[in-house]
Amino acid sequence: MRENNNSKDYESKSKQFQVCRECGIKLTDENWCASYKKGHSYICKRCKIKQSKEWQQNNGERYNQTQKIWRQNNRDRSIQAAKIWQQNNRDGHNQSQRESRHRLRNEVIDAYGGKCACCGETRKEFLSIDHKNGNGNKQKKEIGARTSQEFYCWLKENNYPDGFQVLCFNCNCGKGTYSVCPYDKDSFEEKFEAKLKKSYDARYAWALRMDIIKGYGGKCELCGEDNPHFLTIDHVNGGGSKEKKILGNSYALYRKLRDENYPRDNYRLLCYNCNCALGFNRITEDELIKLYKQIPEKKEIK
Repeated sequence: MRENNNSKDYESKSKQFQVCRECGIKLTDENWCASYKKGHSYICKRCKIKQSKEWQQNNGERYNQTQKIWRQNNRDRSIQAAKIWQQNNRDGHNQSQRESRHRLRNEVIDAYGGKCACCGETRKEFLSIDHKNGNGNKQKKEIGARTSQEFYCWLKENNYPDGFQVLCFNCNCGKGTYSVCPYDKDSFEEKFEAKLKKSYDARYAWALRMDIIKGYGGKCELCGEDNPHFLTIDHVNGGGSKEKKILGNSYALYRKLRDENYPRDNYRLLCYNCNCALGFNRITEDELIKLYKQIPEKKEIK
């Protein structure tokens, strides 16, 4: 009876002074939901959120099932609400999406060793997942992965299957171009020289590539990488893929740049690590420069 009397006294006090029944703060229009005020529910927003979180933690399966049923029955409404929220919170939504993608990507990279299997690079901004046996694009089509995010999700959902490894962008792109990474000196030189001897087109393409590399300074403008097998042309203001499609391929672009005497308005020389970090990982040049202040000992090609 004493406990009931105390409860009644508190309810009476709450109604009289309009204070939160959980923490005791004075209820105002700012911290008291209009629906709770209308229903004479004396609890502030902060305490209500805390209660909701505790209930969700203690009733996880029930909560997830309830949410799933609601989304199924209110699909159009749910999609429309999500679109409206994204429009009204575009910056926050984009930031949240970026952080979510980075967390997933880092988780996948850690699951496969966390460093380049070839040169030992550990900075995640420069790392990627490589298909050991090639045919990466073919496999992504087979599993329906249209983006890197969907591919990382597939790897995680399938408990990180064999056949994949971590490579930095330099090693990955080098391997993609020559079928073997330039760091693997013996295998690389044998295949590269055989390719040049076998084909006039290959010799012409390499000579053209070297002209472009020399014309743009011979090294990456951001990190100083000077291995020609790791260097590529970057479009400073974007639009590189679009221009290559219009011209036909990379070597058509190289001929255009050579004929125009190596213009600098929208073109520069970067290594694959810097180029892909800026393009795929959306980091800024300032962030990239900070990374290079902690450069690990560079692996040499002997």
